[in-house]
Amino acid sequence: MKDICVLFIVACSLSFGSYYILRIYQTRERCPKKPDPTISTWIMFLVGCALSFTTYMVAENKDIRSGILNAVDLVYIVAILMAIIAWGERKVRFKPFEKWYLVGAGGIVAYGFITGNAWKSNVLAQILMSVAYIPTFHALISQKKNTESFAAWTPAAVNALVALYPADNNLAVGYALRAFVFSSATSALMVYYHFKGKKP
Repeated sequence: MKDICVLFIVACSLSFGSYYILRIYQTRERCPKKPDPTISTWIMFLVGCALSFTTYMVAENKDIRSGILNAVDLVYIVAILMAIIAWGERKVRFKPFEKWYLVGAGGIVAYGFITGNAWKSNVLAQILMSVAYIPTFHALISQKKNTESFAAWTPAAVNALVALYPADNNLAVGYALRAFVFSSATSALMVYYHFKGKKP
């Protein structure tokens, strides 16, 4: 059953990742000057996810099945980033929040090297990745309308929930639980503002 869950997560990410990449390509072809999605945001995602994956593999002796969600997320982010570089906005403009995020990531790397404690470094990486949701929450609440894609966030929440089953260690459970809570919270805000915007 755990192997089935792993295959589901991989298939789901592959399907929606391919769809997202296709949308990036189509959007660029139709609207060459459209800047979204921004490369700086995805670089931030990549840094957080790569840091989480690296510290997880060291702390849990490369238990890839338990940490499948982190592994798949990393591949997904790299693929999206490559699509943006190929067909999207290539200019890197880091916002103040993103700069501080990268500073935080650098601090976690330094902590890991100094202490040699990959487990605690991974926990810090989960906190960092949680903080990364703040701009999305702020955009939804401040604009009072749905600015996100259901095709991106709904599968993320489903994948995270499914990933809890094959997770056999605390770090894998923590990653999947964090992803589920924040993806679900994002989806809930999206639904709220989506239907609120339709009211007369």
